[in-house]
Amino acid sequence: MDAFQGSLFAAPGGRYARVAMNTPVRREFSYHIPKHAEPVEPGCRVKVTFGRRPIIGVVVAIDDAPPSGVEVERIKDIDSCLDVTPLVTPALLRLSRTVADNAYCSWGQALAAMLPAALRHDRTRRTIPTVELIYSPAAEEMQSLEAKFPKQAKAVAYLQQAGGPMEVREFCNRTGLSKSPLTTLNKKEWVKFDKKADVLNPFAAVELVRDTPPQLTGPQQDCVDTINKSIDVQQHQDFLLYGITGSGKTEVYLHALERCLAQGRGGIVLVPEISLTPQTVSRFRARCGEVAVLHSGLTDVERHDQWLAIREGKLRVVVGARSALFAPVQDLGIIIVDEEHESTYKQESTPRYQAREVARERARIEGAVCVLGSATPSLESWQAAKDSPDMQLLRLTERVAGGSLPSVKLVDMRVEKAEKGHWLVVSSQLKYGLKEVLEKKEQAILFLNQRGFSPAWYCRPCGKTISCSTCDVALTYHRWRKKALCHYCLKEEPMPQCCSTCGHKVEMIGVGTERVEDSVQRLFPQARILRMDRDTMLRRESYEQALGDFGDGKYDILLGTQMVAKGLDFPRVTLVGVLNADTALHQPDFRSSERCFNLIAQVAGRAGRSSLGGRVIVQTWMPGHPALLAATKHDYEKFALSELQERKDFSYPPFGDVLRLTFESQHQQRAISVANESCKELRQIVDGGFGKSTEYLGPAPPPIERIRGKYRRQLLIKTTRAELLQLRPLLYKLAEQQGVTVDPL
Repeated sequence: MDAFQGSLFAAPGGRYARVAMNTPVRREFSYHIPKHAEPVEPGCRVKVTFGRRPIIGVVVAIDDAPPSGVEVERIKDIDSCLDVTPLVTPALLRLSRTVADNAYCSWGQALAAMLPAALRHDRTRRTIPTVELIYSPAAEEMQSLEAKFPKQAKAVAYLQQAGGPMEVREFCNRTGLSKSPLTTLNKKEWVKFDKKADVLNPFAAVELVRDTPPQLTGPQQDCVDTINKSIDVQQHQDFLLYGITGSGKTEVYLHALERCLAQGRGGIVLVPEISLTPQTVSRFRARCGEVAVLHSGLTDVERHDQWLAIREGKLRVVVGARSALFAPVQDLGIIIVDEEHESTYKQESTPRYQAREVARERARIEGAVCVLGSATPSLESWQAAKDSPDMQLLRLTERVAGGSLPSVKLVDMRVEKAEKGHWLVVSSQLKYGLKEVLEKKEQAILFLNQRGFSPAWYCRPCGKTISCSTCDVALTYHRWRKKALCHYCLKEEPMPQCCSTCGHKVEMIGVGTERVEDSVQRLFPQARILRMDRDTMLRRESYEQALGDFGDGKYDILLGTQMVAKGLDFPRVTLVGVLNADTALHQPDFRSSERCFNLIAQVAGRAGRSSLGGRVIVQTWMPGHPALLAATKHDYEKFALSELQERKDFSYPPFGDVLRLTFESQHQQRAISVANESCKELRQIVDGGFGKSTEYLGPAPPPIERIRGKYRRQLLIKTTRAELLQLRPLLYKLAEQQGVTVDPL
């Protein structure tokens, strides 16, 4: 390992710590361990001086001698050790090294992703700053504020939408604003700042009510017995639990987890969405007692306290989103990845890991069982379960409550006619279905993965779409803000009136959740509609409160984006409407058909989960697409067979590895030149003789060429695992020296 060469600090002799830091540099740095810093062990956090600035790193190894070729006198001392006992377990150290290698980042970056922010920065505030609107300005005042101080007006609008105290950190994240507009509004006495005390357990106020396990069905019992055999012998084994929606997969998870707890071992349960956490936590608390919760919706202090409680063995079951995978559970016995096919398990920032694969690797390292569950498994997992001895396939093909899966009806929107003066939103068949549901006092779910009122402005004469000034994406109109919003950089712009190219008037096209809410409310004035999207779920309490109200029957129709399409279980829902099934199909992605099929199948599973039965109406402009036709028949295996053959023909995963290299720069020519130079280096290696199966696509502009003012180029590499290993040194170099993003797809 390389040593950091700085000023004269260390005395000869003693021990030396290799420290991994949260920097892009793919190497660790050696520091001398002075007596005052003892004891220092691998897994401890240490404070060191890196260059001229203090930084916190994690010790990954201890050496009795300095690195060869480095003068002892030039090695700095560790400033202090922050942990009495190692915070990162040996298993997590090994796992983080694997994540770093596979995600093309440094060891320190991988370790930073595992630790809560409070532990990365060594700060733990016991209170949370909040802000609340205490004065609601009149329309004239808002217009004046908008004209003079648009950032203040934006802040007021968001706080009005929140409807209560909002954490300052969350406010800044959602709006893209700093705290400055809030400070000014506070001086005007329009808003007030406050602080609320943080607590160890986010669910402390929720009563723990134990329940009795239901009688398992025969197929459920077979699955539980098979999983428990591996748990009992404490032997690593991967399972793919393929079960249709409503088949009782969660009950299998619970029985397996209870077996681990009975042996004094712990478990991790991953869910794909924060919105699913309250329902999941309540079920697992009822059976397993107190559980830890880890997801991005918690405050830094809550994550810190939960993490330490897990590390100290006070909490043995962890439920959470992607990052909960790195919880320091003692004597880990099982990892459960629910809805394992979901794209949210892919981390889109450094380190770019796939939680599904990392879960399998952690289970292997710790000798634990890994259960991947889904009604529509990812094709990678399905292929592994069919062909590989490393993963065993378990099946649940019948619904626990009896009955059949809901019928799925495709509606061809090409032949539907819009009402005069209105955009076509709800088809005649869906309109009739909603009418029946409301008459019977049942419930419905409407899904559309597009928030806002209208996703674009369009000029008919010249065909131009109005785009963001810093991103090459269409602006979305949000009626509650009366603004055009870029969903990438969060920049707001006034409503465009005329085309900047030809001067003609522009018109709003397309449908978002706001427009759907408006249309459905107009069609059914008596209907109680609950909209769940990023514009309405602004507070941490919003998800749980909204789902609780819908479950209690306070609303007739639940309308939302991705957060309503999976994992929810409401017995009175008898109708699900997919308003535009084609959205996923239009993505330039080799997984687009798979995601479309999964989406229809998953959202269909929200209907008919009781004796009331259910049906699904899918609105589409492409009714003949194979993915949609397969979804109507609930025939996952037939779809997987066809899609896997196509993947094999084109060497896409799981039959090959695909990486995307993204080159970014404020200057377009710089991005182009770096992309061309990097591609040239890669081609030289391949032309050297080993890359017979390696193929390049690009470099070329990506679907969105500019984001937040940065121009981008991308290069796709299709290769085999063996050839990828030989390409890795150059890919590491590009990621470190050129700032190239290397993303395994």
